[in-house]
Amino acid sequence: MKDKLSWGIIGTGRVATDFARAVQATDGGRVVSAVGTTRAHGEAFAATWGLPAWAESIDALVHDPAVEAVYVATPHPCHEEHALAAIRARKAVLCEKPIAMNAASAARIVEAARATDVFLMEAFMYRCHPLTAAVLARLRDGAIGRVRHVAASFAFRARRDPASRLYDKAQGGGAILDVGGYPLSFARLIAGVVEEQPFVEPVAFHAHGFVGPLGADELASALLRFRSGMTATLTCAVHHDGGMRAEIYGESGKIVLPQPWIPGGRPDGLDTELILHRDGHGPETIPVRSRVATYALEAELVAATLPAVEARWPAMTWADTLGNMRGLDAWLAAVHRDDDPQQPNPSEGADREPGSP
Repeated sequence: MKDKLSWGIIGTGRVATDFARAVQATDGGRVVSAVGTTRAHGEAFAATWGLPAWAESIDALVHDPAVEAVYVATPHPCHEEHALAAIRARKAVLCEKPIAMNAASAARIVEAARATDVFLMEAFMYRCHPLTAAVLARLRDGAIGRVRHVAASFAFRARRDPASRLYDKAQGGGAILDVGGYPLSFARLIAGVVEEQPFVEPVAFHAHGFVGPLGADELASALLRFRSGMTATLTCAVHHDGGMRAEIYGESGKIVLPQPWIPGGRPDGLDTELILHRDGHGPETIPVRSRVATYALEAELVAATLPAVEARWPAMTWADTLGNMRGLDAWLAAVHRDDDPQQPNPSEGADREPGSP
């Protein structure tokens, strides 16, 4: 690949804007085209970012010879259709999380990439950030001893609005699909370190939550247990400000991440930190700085990985994505059964891996 990877963006909303801003400010990539839901949206986006072109349709964008990689930044229910269109055109694909609405849909995307030998990665930004690498290095070095528990939350308060994607189940709204993948993927990653694997799946999964008046899961929690004995408590919310934080508890200390998912607290932030607590020592704040904004880190990773078709750990591999989607399916099923008193909750007392028979 050339030094500058040429990107086409499907979508012109806030996330697409953050991605374009980040990529256009780096030396490793450039955005050359975009397509929106209307011609006016595409034209306006291209004008804002000084793009050489904009596309009339998704088909036109993915078949544009100037486009080498496609960033899918559309609402969740569109991800499968748009990712498959780019894969069929043999363009590298970076797809916003969640990669699909459910595990079956995610599997179709992954199988298409495998069959076509095309790069595909689910865009969990934090997995590409040096903060994650710094945490993993300290865990592997035994800085806090054997890890026993992870507590992770991504929970914020947004106004209930029937017109908002966050509260529309048809658009993938609700806490679990929108942000639950962050704490779930983090727990699976840390459990993998304990078992000397890239990631592992829980062997027990207990989940509950609250489904609000608009039908979306507004608050959800889960308790996981892994084969190693490590446990995890996860929280996600769209109508309750439970914070965005992760803590890793070990035999001889803990690691605290005040801003694990969006390091620096904003998409263009460069500075963040981890706080290391060790027995016999005072808390040690360790600054971590990124060279470029978080979205640009994802784009640079794609460029550095090509012509290989899967990202390097700790970014999301295909197997990691599929495991995470199975977990989200199980979490959703449990919480929405909670909302129906006539239905038993299979996560109650469950002692099995999510998605297993």
